[in-house]
Amino acid sequence: MFFLSQTEQANGYWLIMVRLSTEKTADLLPFGYEIIVNNQSWVLFSQTANQAGFLSNSKSINTPNIKIDYTEKTTKTTPPWVLFNQKNTFFDAKKTYLLLAKDLKMAGVFHLLKELRIQARFIVLLHATESFPCIIKPAQIMFHNFPHEAIGSCPLLEDWKLVNRLCSSQGLPGCFDGDFNALFKVWKPPTDWEILDFG
Repeated sequence: MFFLSQTEQANGYWLIMVRLSTEKTADLLPFGYEIIVNNQSWVLFSQTANQAGFLSNSKSINTPNIKIDYTEKTTKTTPPWVLFNQKNTFFDAKKTYLLLAKDLKMAGVFHLLKELRIQARFIVLLHATESFPCIIKPAQIMFHNFPHEAIGSCPLLEDWKLVNRLCSSQGLPGCFDGDFNALFKVWKPPTDWEILDFG
């Protein structure tokens, strides 16, 4: 893996572009793929051929084409979507999927939805401990029976015509005030929705 460039995003997040191999194409990495570089998490945001973008909350090295030393982030339990990429998915077009993601794990949801948003009905809830990697905008897409104070959304997801809402531990304007545990005490998703928690 070789460093190519980095671009600062909103609120101290960074999008870091890398070349995965010297070949023109590379194996597709799974949704939710995460690596550790210099003790910082990088979560896969996009992949095209042999180039990939990772979301991080720290600036990387500045030397183009330098080889990156990294370790793959592993967990004791492997979420099912980590076993899949855009060539082999398990989504049912007749179902509604509620995607949950917190902090850097949002990158995994963005990656999945960029590739697969037309395959099924997705609704997205994002939680930030500190801040979001985007500017919060008033939602244009209605979400009935959701807490009325949560009117903020992620502009990228709105551009993709996806229902999404934001939760904040810092009481950010337009967000539900609290994490997912607090949210689910006052709002329950329909029982026929499948919940995928990216962490």
